[in-house]
Amino acid sequence: MAMPSMPLDAADSGEPLELVAARPLEPLVRARGTTFIVTNREGNIAPAGARELGIFFNDSRFLSQYELCIEGGNVAYLSAEVTDDASNQIDLMLGGEDASDVLDDPEHYVHIRRRQLIDEDFVEQITLTNYLRRELKLGVVLAFGADFADIFEVRGSQRARRGEKKVPAVRAADVQLSYRGLDRREMTTLLSFRPAPSRIDGGQARYDVVLAPGEHATIEVIVSVSSGEKRPRERTAFVQRVNRLEDEARQFRSGCARFGCDLGVLQRCLSRSEADLFALRINLGKHAVLAAGIPWFCAPFGRDALLAGYESLLLNPELAVASLRMLAAYQGERDDPYTEEEPGKILHELRFGEMARSGEAPHTPYYGSIDSTPLFVVVAHATYEVIADMAFVEELRPALMAALAWIDGATDEGRRFCAYQKRSPRGLDNQGWKDSKDGVVFPDGRRAVAPIALVEVQGYCADAYRRGAELCAAMGDTAAAAKYAERAARLLALIESELWLPDPGRYAFAVDATGAKLDTVVSNLGHLLWSRVPTHGRAERIADLLCDPASFSGYGIRTLAAGQFAYNPLSYHNGTVWPHDNAVIARGMGQYGFRSAVARIFEGMVASLEAFRDHRLPELFCGMDSESGVLARYPVACSPQAWAAAAPYLHLQSILGITIDAPSRRLFVRDPSLPPSLGRVTIHGMRVGDARVSLRFEREAGRCHVDVLDIVGGEVRTSIELS
Repeated sequence: MAMPSMPLDAADSGEPLELVAARPLEPLVRARGTTFIVTNREGNIAPAGARELGIFFNDSRFLSQYELCIEGGNVAYLSAEVTDDASNQIDLMLGGEDASDVLDDPEHYVHIRRRQLIDEDFVEQITLTNYLRRELKLGVVLAFGADFADIFEVRGSQRARRGEKKVPAVRAADVQLSYRGLDRREMTTLLSFRPAPSRIDGGQARYDVVLAPGEHATIEVIVSVSSGEKRPRERTAFVQRVNRLEDEARQFRSGCARFGCDLGVLQRCLSRSEADLFALRINLGKHAVLAAGIPWFCAPFGRDALLAGYESLLLNPELAVASLRMLAAYQGERDDPYTEEEPGKILHELRFGEMARSGEAPHTPYYGSIDSTPLFVVVAHATYEVIADMAFVEELRPALMAALAWIDGATDEGRRFCAYQKRSPRGLDNQGWKDSKDGVVFPDGRRAVAPIALVEVQGYCADAYRRGAELCAAMGDTAAAAKYAERAARLLALIESELWLPDPGRYAFAVDATGAKLDTVVSNLGHLLWSRVPTHGRAERIADLLCDPASFSGYGIRTLAAGQFAYNPLSYHNGTVWPHDNAVIARGMGQYGFRSAVARIFEGMVASLEAFRDHRLPELFCGMDSESGVLARYPVACSPQAWAAAAPYLHLQSILGITIDAPSRRLFVRDPSLPPSLGRVTIHGMRVGDARVSLRFEREAGRCHVDVLDIVGGEVRTSIELS
């Protein structure tokens, strides 16, 4: 299916550009920072130019074809494994020209093992083993090519002109592919082969392999990429690279709490999530941040990094600390309509590709997000509650005060609510987390007119004021603390008086430029509970609404409830289920004591896991009822995705009723509950300030029992309340 032509803002909106029928079955992903590879299940980047496949670095595709072919035989897929720490392993077998030969005599085939990893380079080790009882001659061909497409082009953006591809430079054992971009920066892909191929040109390397019975041969390929920066060429052996990556993963895990449970599918999900969060970290000089997701969003996104950091506070609060530092470093300082930068504003998205560098895209960074700034304050305070590091709060003080000042300007008495309207000609029409063009609609499908005030954003702002007041008090600024406490109370009262709809008895989704209140039933309403906005009675109404069959699919809460004209279970934001959305809502419900609702959402998440390779939660999935059959995967969802990977940890925090108040050296466990699928959970080394706490939760006779196993590194008072 041909890619449709569309403007940049559509390509950047987060919405799918098309549901491609040719999407590879179960693509394999390997990532390290802004370098990642996506292949089909056989380990190939094929067909050439396939939309989401390739080797990518800094938002550009450096290989758009990489395909292993064996002349004179049929290659059959056996299996593929994505390990937690280092490499992908793909096993294939070679039969005759007719695939039925393999079935006739399954002992007689050639085994092909492909091991692929990403460190500073992409490295592949291909081993062919002859299990035939005779000598075998094989023509092994590796075909390759690079389109050097910007990630926005890969997603569907059309460009008026492109840079210049150069003639490949071919040597005995390597080929360099080059492209000079419109920004005059040269991008290169160097493919090195060991041993040297029998024949090589600018598009393929061929090996004439002779294997005696039982003999094996190994080919190693190293792909080094550069977009103008000097990157050292490594000749380290494959095994040494694997060992180094495993050592780095072990070092990361040493700073994480260890989660254990008696539910195998959940345990595997937690292990996969930890590995994905490790892989999605991006280093930007002095700063680090979680990338949003692969393949479309392997870049810093303010909202995503903040929420993923919040969700993973029990696992490792340093993920949030690093993201907060990076976002503070890039905080807005001036007014720029093209990038939508404003003083104090937290970025939406930072890109590194040719289109950003040449000014074709405003993502250098782009600030078109209405919620990143209040979330920055919210997550900074939540992180302080876990680590109790006053020096870190003081380090963030200028950024926190600038963010609070931005919120203050956005919610002054003239504007009343914090609203957005696109300023950049290449910006986003919608600037909340549902940022697709049809992400904010009336129940009949009509789109809201900007400026738009989203209900959950008002909750974030009120919570930011409240938490900001507490941070100001901790820093000794009593005047600012009083000011922002008053601002929080004022905004909370305004939300309750202006956004509550007595009939039908729920909050409005948003208010648009016409003054119309959108009474659409959407998951956004649940975020108000996370921000602790509603009274208990109103919160209960929202919890019941989101858990009824129209909203709850059986696997999770839909972004938009069924039964409304705008509902579409295949729509990116109008009927699908997003794991991070559900985790945030469940946390809010837990804060109000709605234990059965929290358990129901948790069980839905667990039920969904069987549908996904390696039990990895994707960015989103389709919203059809669980009773209608097997869960339907969303065809262009990012996987891994940071805030989806972190979601299971927040789900566990919610069902276990854990609240940390490290500044007071307190740990609260309130009314924990283990659903029927889960009999035991252990957490070892959970951080509470300077201390590490280990807990065990067990269900016996329908009740949850809690044991404090260990407290090391400092004093912590535990308070356990059981119903």
